[in-house]
Amino acid sequence: MIKQVLITFFVLTQIASAQNFGSMQFTNYADDKQSAFSLTFDDGLLSHSENVRPILNQYGFKGTFYVLPPYLTETLPGIWRYGTWPEFQAMALEGHEIGSHTMNHDTLATLPWGDINTEGTLLYELYQSKIFIEQKIPQAKCISLNYPYTLHNSFVDSAASLYYENGRTLGQVPNDSSLTKEQWYGLNAKVVEFSLPRNSVDDDLDELFTFLEWTQNSIDNHKWGMIIIHDVVPIEQLPELVGQGIYEPISNEWLTSVCNFLWNRSSNQEVWVETVGNITRYIKERDDAEYQVVSSSNKLIEITLTDNLIDEIFNYPLSAYIKVPGDWNYVRLQQGNFVDTLEVIEKGIDWVVLAKITPDKGLISLTPVNPTTVEDEIVSVDKFELFQNYPNPFNPITIISWQSPVSSWQTLKVYDVLGIEVADLVNVYRSAGSYETEFNVERDSSPALASGIYFYRLKVGNYMETKKMILLR
Repeated sequence: MIKQVLITFFVLTQIASAQNFGSMQFTNYADDKQSAFSLTFDDGLLSHSENVRPILNQYGFKGTFYVLPPYLTETLPGIWRYGTWPEFQAMALEGHEIGSHTMNHDTLATLPWGDINTEGTLLYELYQSKIFIEQKIPQAKCISLNYPYTLHNSFVDSAASLYYENGRTLGQVPNDSSLTKEQWYGLNAKVVEFSLPRNSVDDDLDELFTFLEWTQNSIDNHKWGMIIIHDVVPIEQLPELVGQGIYEPISNEWLTSVCNFLWNRSSNQEVWVETVGNITRYIKERDDAEYQVVSSSNKLIEITLTDNLIDEIFNYPLSAYIKVPGDWNYVRLQQGNFVDTLEVIEKGIDWVVLAKITPDKGLISLTPVNPTTVEDEIVSVDKFELFQNYPNPFNPITIISWQSPVSSWQTLKVYDVLGIEVADLVNVYRSAGSYETEFNVERDSSPALASGIYFYRLKVGNYMETKKMILLR
């Protein structure tokens, strides 16, 4: 009798599970990465555009740059070691985040509450810096704050919460994947401590290994780690900066090593490297999101996804496992103008797809598709590879070819030596297989490119590879 009851319970459970198509499980971090990491840079310095920007762009990473708006000029020369607005505007267009470091770098806890129009008050420092940045960079809301000297208290936090979605401070313990309101205004970030002398790469190695160990522990514990960085210069310039009392300058070589470490782990699904603002968006959207299955059958699944947050700010795609019928092999997902093709995978006792969906962006529909070419192409291609362009050097046309063993979204972009994107050649979902495209500098870039060294970068899912090419005019 007991055995019969258990069998009946099991059968009913399986039937109920099979009918639960469209149910969602949001991942802690984007693309179901194990952890998250943010590279943050203080003060809005000239070296951020000259040195940091090309390093981050080389790896496809986006940084958070906290600026003091009045200190940035329109042209050089400007205030000592500070950058210019055109440089940071260009970085914002590339996807880097420009956050607030207040107007005058005052110790906020010592200021009276005041109002937004009275200098020397807390509200003035917070509000005016935000508005200043948004006027210069109108395409993005400024939602991230960095407390001067990393000092804050509950009084400061309450004011910050009026204008910002987060506040960064100093702390050795990485942040959790879910945070209370108080924790959002006390995000921990680590400063790397260096010993003297620092005249060579070898002088930085002990600190580098210590930091990488801390970062790996953050990854292993599924945390959100951050690093605080100020000036970044070539290794040979470090003695001069240290001699002038510059606060913990970072060498280009040191930052490159950190980025390489993070990129390798990002490729292995270990860490999601993103701006403070976008990780904030993801976590808050994830925790607030609600979904409802509108219809569910073997032919069509329709889902609504909503949240109670401000759509102008919270518009970052969430990653979610969505349950589908077991006889579906591939799924066409559509939400508004966004269309993707996803492979069905097994997760526990369910069949699911890992989808990117955004709250309040329209009805989500999933339908089965069966590409006829996928299986054949998977057999013939067994690894990722980006091939050297030919001819090389070239003028004005060259061919770029590559192969992918998986079906995924593919992008192929061209960058100059500063890491600035100059051409977007491919941006489309493709089945596994071998591909090639023509790059014509007269047609595919505007204005036409000058002679020099350029880089082309392929991204297929989590795979990324970059190669160099030479244009001779």
